Amino acid sequence: MGGQAAGYAAADAVQALPLVSTFWGVLLFGEYRKSSRKTYVLLGFMLFMFVAAVAVLMASSGHRSTE
Repeated sequence: MGGQAAGYAAADAVQALPLVSTFWGVLLFGEYRKSSRKTYVLLGFMLFMFVAAVAVLMASSGHRSTE
């Protein structure tokens, strides 16, 4: 229902909330402050893939049929 009311791009953008909370957890609260380099690489890759997935979902909204 959210996709129909607000548009699918807006509804898909709401899925970015875990991305924002992870970003602030790392920067503001220092959750991974004493972690290994491998942890930082995996965390960065996870954030990158999440951004890519949300971008693909938002870009695909223009190709959906409204019928």
